Amino acid sequence: MKALSPSATAAVALLAGAAAGVASADVFPYAKPGFRFSPFEQLSTTSQMIAEEELGYNAITWNNHALAPIEQTRFAGLTSNERDAAIQLGFTEGTWDCFINHYENFGWDELADKGVQEHFRELGWSQAHWDGTADDVPYTEARWWGMLTDNEKRAANAICYFEDNWNGYDMNPNKSFFPHQVPEFRFKPWSELDGVTQNVAKGMLNYTQELWDNLGSHTPERNTFLNLDADEREGAMELGFYTHSWDCFMNHYLSYYWSSFHDDLKVAIETLGWTEEMWSDNDTYGVPETENKIWIDLTPEEKAAATRMCYFKETWDEESIPDFFDYDRGVNTAVATDGPVPEDIKLEIFDKTGYAGKSTDEIGGLVVRADPSSSYRAVVSSAALGLAVSVGALLFA
Repeated sequence: MKALSPSATAAVALLAGAAAGVASADVFPYAKPGFRFSPFEQLSTTSQMIAEEELGYNAITWNNHALAPIEQTRFAGLTSNERDAAIQLGFTEGTWDCFINHYENFGWDELADKGVQEHFRELGWSQAHWDGTADDVPYTEARWWGMLTDNEKRAANAICYFEDNWNGYDMNPNKSFFPHQVPEFRFKPWSELDGVTQNVAKGMLNYTQELWDNLGSHTPERNTFLNLDADEREGAMELGFYTHSWDCFMNHYLSYYWSSFHDDLKVAIETLGWTEEMWSDNDTYGVPETENKIWIDLTPEEKAAATRMCYFKETWDEESIPDFFDYDRGVNTAVATDGPVPEDIKLEIFDKTGYAGKSTDEIGGLVVRADPSSSYRAVVSSAALGLAVSVGALLFA
């Protein structure tokens, strides 16, 4: 949905657990540009080159909608070279403004001229919301697709949203049994990073060797990807993070409000013993017993819940990265990213909800590949990922 201006009181991000359900047929005002909803690696070499060299995409920003700065610009605002490149890929002005920009780069009165203002009103938007002067955000910005009414879904279709892009379709390849692609580079000791990576981590995210080698000790890791400041988020992307991988493996969703948990993530949080009262005020209500357990003492169900939050033994037990790195082989010894689900992790707790968009039956094989429909519902500042978001988030604690 529309990105709020930096002066807005809140940026919103809702983690949706990729609920499976029977979807009604989507009806759009333009033909859906299917190529934009295919993973980067499935594009032709020519299309990849155009997307990268002319439009500034890379694999990560292509595979996660609304991450590329260029998507914050309407078709008429693109340079002539960018418009030509978009046309070569298969876009028209209508499909770009609707499916890519979703009219976010238009003024409120322009929305009326385009005939779409009524659809934004149906979704709870007012001029004050659009201009960033309202004290709140439209209620639909805190809802994943399955929570919308039929009328709201039709309104969303009219501005070219459907379940996948509304929920934040993650198309990155994932061979692991974790819900999202494992950022393997983050589990190398500082001393083993190349100079470029160290410079980015230090210069843009203020890491030191001590902060890097001790996961969870650095302030940015206590924040969500969308609420990092502009330099931090740009640095995180240069390292190889994106919304899903940062919020799962770095923040472990600890900065989300209880109301943002849904389906498999809600199962995970509750399996670990958390209640809404504890999550909101653990000074008063305390913490669950699992917070005082080391990994080996967790039950198979609790280990599955922790895995859904992108923990593994070494990160759950707060081990220093050098302690689980094999310097001779140049690999971390903590977890295989392309192997089977360990026998002591009981993913069957997600039988009813699915696991990151997949049936648990599909995860038990020798190699696990997560479904890209695992998703986030997100709204960030209008500077999006090109400038800054430094305001609080409605669904973040």
